[in-house]
Amino acid sequence: MACSQPFKGQIKLVSGNQRKTLLKFDIPEKEISFSDTLMCSHSQLKLTKEEKRELSLDHRKIIQQYLSLDPKTLLDYVDEFVSALPDSSKNIKVHTQDFGSYICLAAISMGRIPKELQISFDLVDTPTELIPKKLNKLKQKNISVNFIYSEDSWVTPFKSLYKAAA
Repeated sequence: MACSQPFKGQIKLVSGNQRKTLLKFDIPEKEISFSDTLMCSHSQLKLTKEEKRELSLDHRKIIQQYLSLDPKTLLDYVDEFVSALPDSSKNIKVHTQDFGSYICLAAISMGRIPKELQISFDLVDTPTELIPKKLNKLKQKNISVNFIYSEDSWVTPFKSLYKAAA
């Protein structure tokens, strides 16, 4: 499975055949301690035996980066994303993946998406189980969320990391 840099990418606004970049993000890979790479550090994830066998050092680094994300960094990206949304549009479609999905879910759960916008999110390869439960509230009538998982994603072998969205 591809183990790309999930903390580098963009959030796009999709309108017909056109895609406009609303936000680019690039969070440098953090150095993690040796103890954070051990399996006992990931016991709270409740991975199956098969998933544990698939869990490489690169996967553990990605997971640890999600779990240790600085809240201020996330809030800065949420503010930037929300301010880039169009002021008025009947139907907006947003497409992103990995950390971009995390930003979108945070904006939704914080109530930062304007209620007058009808907005649909296509969130690709989102490790929903790594997102704090308080950021996983999707109860607004003007918002719809579609979770998509690609076969070659780093998260695909780990159904325990996205079972709530599947």
